[in-house]
Amino acid sequence: MNTLGERIRYVRQDILKVNQAEFAKRLDFNRVATISDYEKDKRNPDITALRKISFIGGVKLDWLLTGSGPISSYDMINAEHACEPRSAFGEHFVCAKVYDMLSAGGPRDFPGTDHIDSIMVLKKDFVKGSLALRVRGEAMAPNILHDATVGIDVNDKRLVSGDIYAVWLNFEGVSIKRVFIHSDKVVLKPDNPTFPHTAVYAGELNREFVLGKVVWLYQSY
Repeated sequence: MNTLGERIRYVRQDILKVNQAEFAKRLDFNRVATISDYEKDKRNPDITALRKISFIGGVKLDWLLTGSGPISSYDMINAEHACEPRSAFGEHFVCAKVYDMLSAGGPRDFPGTDHIDSIMVLKKDFVKGSLALRVRGEAMAPNILHDATVGIDVNDKRLVSGDIYAVWLNFEGVSIKRVFIHSDKVVLKPDNPTFPHTAVYAGELNREFVLGKVVWLYQSY
């Protein structure tokens, strides 16, 4: 990749795996032809566009400009669910899109298409496979409060008794519960003793039941 255009095409095709129209949309460009011009080295993006390409592709700006040095800017960050950074927070944080646990229309739609907020998260927490979810209700109080933001690792669906997961219940939708495994069922227990337990029997379990494991928590006390 000897030219800036080749590196931009690499970000689009090999890292993000999107077409030029989708790439233009993510960059807030009105003309798809602008992407084509960049990739063919017919014109150079300004510094604002370069920073956007660097961010959404997860590549270092220096590498994008020169082709030298390390490519990755934040190693294993989940760029799909990241948003524009706020530089004042420094290099150890990333801006994460926050999704509403009530917005998914079904387990295959999780976490939904539109985020409702953003939050600054430590990069070490926001690894690939994780997303930020806004909790609704007091079922997990006092440990997880209403309006808290939890990190869900959608790649970790192996149930471990006593750990907390996001699960899909047909009568409730997305639910955050502590899971306990029995020989014939999985019991979902809220930490709030005033809320009832839910038993899901073996015949009712399917691969869409577990959405992911809760791996971090951000909330105000």
